[in-house]
Amino acid sequence: MSSKMSSRSRRRKHAISQLNVMVVGFRSLGKTSFIRMLFETLSIRKNSKEEAPLPASLFQSAESVRDAEEARTKELYSFTLDIDEEGEKISLTLVDTPGFVKDNELRLDVQVTEALRYIEAQFDHTLAEETKVKRNPKAQDSQIHACLYFIDNANNGLSEKDIRILKRLTVRVNVIPVIAKADLLTNSQLANLKEAIKKDLKMHEIPVFAFPVDDDEEEEMEPELAAEIANAQSQVPFSIIAPEDATITDPETGDRIRGRQYAWGIIDCLNPKHCDFNVLRNVLLSSHRKLFKDITTEVFYEQYRTERLMARKV
Repeated sequence: MSSKMSSRSRRRKHAISQLNVMVVGFRSLGKTSFIRMLFETLSIRKNSKEEAPLPASLFQSAESVRDAEEARTKELYSFTLDIDEEGEKISLTLVDTPGFVKDNELRLDVQVTEALRYIEAQFDHTLAEETKVKRNPKAQDSQIHACLYFIDNANNGLSEKDIRILKRLTVRVNVIPVIAKADLLTNSQLANLKEAIKKDLKMHEIPVFAFPVDDDEEEEMEPELAAEIANAQSQVPFSIIAPEDATITDPETGDRIRGRQYAWGIIDCLNPKHCDFNVLRNVLLSSHRKLFKDITTEVFYEQYRTERLMARKV
């Protein structure tokens, strides 16, 4: 899977780029908390048109067991935000999904199938638009460009269920593995877990998003962008820590930070030394956004389109 990544200097200032991101994984791994943190770091543009209502989960506390149960995502939902990112206009759609269950194999299979059906339904929208005699030039791109798969940090690598799910998802979408609740691990434990996950991905031939770069393109790439890509490659799978709802201030500056406070100190979730949130955010919204879209269109959609057309012939 490879595609040319355009130089930032050639991006159109007034064009609105679409990006659609889905989060999936087992229950209680912080998928909705990640969406909430991402939402809080976005620069949202004010539109003249009526804005879509935001989901209540963005404003619900989930620190206690009772709160977490009430805030749990019960069904798949999505919402779209118009944002500015480094001077670019982006229409960002975030898709949250119910957490997968561990103790019911039949239900788990149904949940994964439902997530895949949603992804395929977006391909169907594109296919239906392509077959119209008169196409809509303003048709929205609803295809899922990136899927974050949250991994339980309690496992020593990927579980059998993780492997089974990832093999199904990677057929249809760019999958990015994410280690949830990384604050529960020491630095050495986190490093060992990342290596174990990489080993499992390679052993089971699971084609998660690999940050591909053409050799010719690498020679022409700006040093800053090349450094970003190298850094992102080294961080996979990304480690994520969700901030708590309590007000936390930096003891040195007095500024409020998004983090977690413990007896031994403070974790700043936006500090790249503490977790990979900012690196992942940049991968999604900036450095690899176009690549996600290109691979989705040129590889995943074309593969799905071919399958559907062949099925019709049969």
